[in-house]
Amino acid sequence: MGNIFYLIYTLIYIYLIVYAYRMNSSKDLQYWCFLAILGALFYDCLISAVGFLVGDGQFLKILNYLRFVMHVFITPTLCYIAFKLAQKMQVRVAQGKAAETVVWLLIVIFIVWGFMHDIAPMDLVPETVWGVLAYTHATPSVPIPVILVNVFIIIMSVFIWKKTGWPILFITSVIMMFVGAIQIESLGQLPGNAGEIVFICGFLLAQKKVLKKTPCDSC
Repeated sequence: MGNIFYLIYTLIYIYLIVYAYRMNSSKDLQYWCFLAILGALFYDCLISAVGFLVGDGQFLKILNYLRFVMHVFITPTLCYIAFKLAQKMQVRVAQGKAAETVVWLLIVIFIVWGFMHDIAPMDLVPETVWGVLAYTHATPSVPIPVILVNVFIIIMSVFIWKKTGWPILFITSVIMMFVGAIQIESLGQLPGNAGEIVFICGFLLAQKKVLKKTPCDSC
C-alpha cells in the first residue's frame, strides 16, 4: 500500500519539476540548486516506490545508497536558496558577501556532518514497512544536520515574514519540522516525505512572490 503513496509522491515531483523549470527563465545558481533538490526528492520517492519490484539485493542497496548521497550533498543547499530568497526580498541580514560566505560555510559543515552520519557508516540493511522495501541504517540516529538545515530555513523565513509580512515559507518550514519529528513505525518515512512536498511548495511560492515583485528577473 505504501508503494502507491510513493508513486503519487513521484508524480507530484514530476509536476513540481516542470512547474519550477517553466516558472523562472533566469538560470542562476539558486535555480539549479532548487532543480537539484527536486530531482533528489523525485529519485528518493521513485526508488521507494519501485523497491519491491527490484527486490532485495545489491542492486537495490546501491540505488538506496545513492538516495543518501543525494540527500547529504544536495539538501544543505536549501540554506543557500532560503538565503537568496531573503536577499531578493531585501532582508537586511541577507545582504553582503560576508553573509553569503557564512551561509556557504554552514553548507560545507552540514555536508561533512551528513557524510559522517549517513554515508561513512556503510551499514545499510533492508527493511520493509507497509509494503515499501528500502535500505536504511542498521542503527538509526537523529539526523542533526538535516534538523539544523531546517532550523536555518525557519530563521530565514522569520526574517522574510518580518520584512514582507508574508508567512508562508515559515509555515511550511515549521510543518516540515513537525511532521519530520513524527515517528509512526507502521508508516515509515511516508509522513516525512509528505511534509517535504509541503516544504518544497513553500519555496516555490516564495520564488513566485519574488518574481512578481521583480518581474524583470523572469525576462
